[in-house]
Amino acid sequence: MKLKILPPTLREKKRYIGFDLYSQNEINKDEIIILLWNSLINTYGELESSKINLWLINIKKIENPNRFQYKGIVKCRRGYEKKVITAFSSISQFKKKRVVIHTCGTSGTIKSLDKKYNLL
Repeated sequence: MKLKILPPTLREKKRYIGFDLYSQNEINKDEIIILLWNSLINTYGELESSKINLWLINIKKIENPNRFQYKGIVKCRRGYEKKVITAFSSISQFKKKRVVIHTCGTSGTIKSLDKKYNLL
């Protein structure tokens, strides 16, 4: 028996947030996921962080001779965008090295986010 797909009206709404990450040392994708989740858990706790439903969609390294720079996209539930941005702005260190995250903007689709901020 084949399971039916949920119609769009019953699916949970999501938003995509684009960000720039600047670091003193190189960071891989798994470490970025740990960094983002730890900032959410430290700011809001485990229960609220699980409601946000954060997922890292894409991360891309940008060539910069002065520092390590990354562009990325995360997905979260609609209505929690401001909490995610607040948690990201509280990040200042990772493994005793300076890290800064600037959010570019939010959008309902990845395509429009890429068109506005050139993240992919």
